[in-house]
Amino acid sequence: MGYDIILLDADDTLFDYSRAERSALERTCEAFGAPFDSRVLEQYHQINDALWKQFEQGAVTQDALRVRRFESLFAFLGVHADCARVNRFYTHALGEGAFLMDGAEEFCRALSARRPLYIVTNGVSEVQRSRLARASIAPYIRDIFISQEIGAPKPRAQFFDHVFAALGNPSRAHAIIMGDSLTSDMAGGKNAGIATCWFAPDDAVDTVGCDYRVSRLAGFLPIALGA
Repeated sequence: MGYDIILLDADDTLFDYSRAERSALERTCEAFGAPFDSRVLEQYHQINDALWKQFEQGAVTQDALRVRRFESLFAFLGVHADCARVNRFYTHALGEGAFLMDGAEEFCRALSARRPLYIVTNGVSEVQRSRLARASIAPYIRDIFISQEIGAPKPRAQFFDHVFAALGNPSRAHAIIMGDSLTSDMAGGKNAGIATCWFAPDDAVDTVGCDYRVSRLAGFLPIALGA
């Protein structure tokens, strides 16, 4: 059937967030006298992922989690620092990391020629807008919707209500979201009453019941276009 409204997640769907994150964290640790290696990166992931899950559930604000993750990490490392300053440095460094997933530019170019593309993200506004402005996919994106600006995160229905209101309240039967997260993108799509396409490795387990799944960005083209 194809879809007219294409909502795309940003991190680990279009942008290679893992690469940008590692680069930004390494620069941040160096700037504030903290060690950095794979063990530090893994500890940061555990702390950060847990806080973002709390954010999706409405248990912590985004501003609080952004500082708290570094308070926890630097306490683990035994390094004393002003973690509000640490977060500001990290945020700026992360915003410079406009690395794309394999095939993202070609994917956006091809799909945008047939459909308007919208990014929907739980990321930090400063980071997401900076990365998009630097990225080669920028000309192909019609608009970007960011939870920090909306005041509600994916997967909450309020996030998607805002998006659809901004788009003139088109039929949700003609909309689809693609992203890598079951808990924010796919659950959010279901909360919004739109079709869902999970971007994930073939061996990943779908615990939500997505309408479609792809392991490569190019695999989404025939789904979106109804080809």
